[in-house]
Amino acid sequence: MATLARNLFVFRSFTSKFKLLPELNVTPIQSHVRNSSYVASEKEKSSDSYTTFHKVSSENWKYVEQLLPSATIPSFPLKEDYPSGWTPPADSGLDLPFFVPRNKNHMMPVYLNFEAIRRERKITIVRHIEGDIWELERRLKAHLDKVNNKTTVSQVHEVAMFIKFKGDHVSIVREWLINCGF
Repeated sequence: MATLARNLFVFRSFTSKFKLLPELNVTPIQSHVRNSSYVASEKEKSSDSYTTFHKVSSENWKYVEQLLPSATIPSFPLKEDYPSGWTPPADSGLDLPFFVPRNKNHMMPVYLNFEAIRRERKITIVRHIEGDIWELERRLKAHLDKVNNKTTVSQVHEVAMFIKFKGDHVSIVREWLINCGF
């Protein structure tokens, strides 16, 4: 510290010939304090500083329950024909070595994905496949080849349980899975 003061004095006396330096006003700089441990963190404030709450009567709870989403999706109503064209799963799909379950909304897990630059490449994806995924890919690929009169490129992801087909084949794949009983 003494060396610093002496150097400042010498510097001031040397520069005083040229121009006067203002006096140094040394104040400690406040730095941000990080509470990285429990001991250094702020202590809990009294309960008066927190937001208060009040109890709602149980009579009004029935109105709140109407606004909450249902915990489970109800089963679909059985009809002869549905106006949307939707069909319920049949029991004939249980005999096959593979199984494609419906999603929670009772829809087929067949999706169209756009990939690559400018989203030009259309990819049909069948998800949530259980059982022999290679047999499903072989049968679906044979069906698509027959319908389109050309070879269809496919990719099987056995761990993630999905199959990708190059092109827009969503309606053909859904119809084929429904005819199989899924």
